[in-house]
Amino acid sequence: MKTGAAEQQRKRTRPVLLAVLIFIAFFLSALFIISPKAFSDKGAGFADVVTTKIRESITAASLAPPMPKLKRYDFKIDGDQTFSYIMSLFNVPPADVNAIAAAAKPVYDLSLLQKGAVIRIFSHDERWHGLAYGIGPFEVLNVEKDPSVTGGFKVWKSELPHETRIIKVSGIINNSLFADGLGAGADAGAIMDLSDIFAWDIDFTVDIKKGDSFSLLYEALYVEGRSIKTGRVLGAQMINDGKRLTAVYFQGSGPRPVYYSEDGASLSRTLLKSPLRYRRVSSYFSRSRYHPILKSYRPHHGIDYSAPSGTPIEAAGSGRIVFAGWKSGYGNFIEVKHHNSYSTGYGHLSKIRSGIRKGASVEQGDVIGYVGSTGISTGPHLHYEIRQSGRVVNPLGIKSEPKQGVASADRPAFAKLSGEVARQLSLPDMTAPVGDMRFQTLGRLVGLQDGV
Repeated sequence: MKTGAAEQQRKRTRPVLLAVLIFIAFFLSALFIISPKAFSDKGAGFADVVTTKIRESITAASLAPPMPKLKRYDFKIDGDQTFSYIMSLFNVPPADVNAIAAAAKPVYDLSLLQKGAVIRIFSHDERWHGLAYGIGPFEVLNVEKDPSVTGGFKVWKSELPHETRIIKVSGIINNSLFADGLGAGADAGAIMDLSDIFAWDIDFTVDIKKGDSFSLLYEALYVEGRSIKTGRVLGAQMINDGKRLTAVYFQGSGPRPVYYSEDGASLSRTLLKSPLRYRRVSSYFSRSRYHPILKSYRPHHGIDYSAPSGTPIEAAGSGRIVFAGWKSGYGNFIEVKHHNSYSTGYGHLSKIRSGIRKGASVEQGDVIGYVGSTGISTGPHLHYEIRQSGRVVNPLGIKSEPKQGVASADRPAFAKLSGEVARQLSLPDMTAPVGDMRFQTLGRLVGLQDGV
C-alpha cells in the first residue's frame, strides 16, 4: 500500500515539475536574450539557487491539499417528487431536509415545488452544499450550508438581470395571423391576445384575407436578455378587408381594465367568444350527431374544444356558480348563471378549481377549472354550452351584448391615451426598455413598470 501511495504521489508531482522546468527555461532564455553575460557573471552560485527553488516548488505542490471538487446537478421535477424525496437522492439526512425547509419557508414553501421546474443542487466533494430554485420569472431561492447561522443554513432571495421592454411589431398577413405574426417577430402570447381582443368583430378562421395587416404594441419581460413572458397588450390594430379596427387598453373608473375602440366603445362583451385561450373546435353544435362512444345519433347541445389536459378554463362571463361537481356523462361539470338570461356550462373537466362551488361568484375571465376527459369522453377536450332562458343555443351563433363604453368622467384621460397609442402604432417596429424617452407619455398614461 505504501509503494502504491508513493507512486501516486510521484504521478501528481510530475506535471508540476514539468511546468516549473518549462517556466525556468523560458525565464533563463529571456534573461540570456536581454543580457548574455548574466549567466557567466552569476557563476555556479546562481545554478545552486535555481536548483533550490525548483526543489521548494516541488515540495510545496506535493504537500498542498487537493482543491475541493465542485459539482452542479440540475434536477427536473417531472412528476410528484417531493422536496424530501429529491434531497434523499443526494444523501441529505432527514433532519437537514426538515431544517432546510423550515429555514426557507419565510421566502418560499418547498412543499410547493412545481412540475416541470428545475431545482439546482450544488455539492463539495460529493457532499450536498446548497441549492437554487426559481420561485418567479426572475426570482431565485438560494439555500447554502453555513454552520455560523442559526439552524445551519443560510437562505436568501436573489434576482436575475431583468427588464420590461415595449415591443411594437407589425406585419402583412399572407397565410395566417399566427404564422405571419411569428414571422414578423411577435410573441405567440401577444398574437393570441390580439385574436381575443377582436374575437367578436373578426372570425380569424374564415374572415382573414391575404393582404390584411396587423400592428401590436405590448409589454414583454426579458430575463438575462431573453423574452420569457408577455405582459399587457397596450394597443392593437387590424385592417381586415379594408376595414380598420383599433383597440386601446384603458383602466377607467371601473374595476378592471377594458379594451376600447378609438371612439371609446367597449370591445368586450358580456360573454367571451370562447372560454379557452388556446383551442380548436373538434365538434360543433348539432341536433343529431353520431356519438363515437355510444354508437348512436343524438343531439350535441354545445361545441367541443380540443385542448391539452390541464389547459385553464375561464368563466365566459361574470355570474354565480349554480352547479359544480360530477354530472353523469359530462364528468366534472360547472354551470354559471350570468347577470342576464344566459347561463354557460363546462364539461369533462379534469379538475374544478378550489373555491369554485355552488353559490360562489365569478368574474369574466376567472379560471374555474381545467380541461380533462372525465365522463363519457374520447380524449381531453372541453364541452361548452350556452343556454338562453333555459333553452340551448349554438355558442357560435349568439350575439353577445357589448359592455358599457368609456364613462363620461374618463373621456378626457381616454382621449389622451388613445391618441398616444395611435401615434405609437404608426411608428416603425422597435423593441426598447420601458424607461426609453419614446415611452414617457405612454408611461404616464398607463403606468409602465419595470419587471412586470
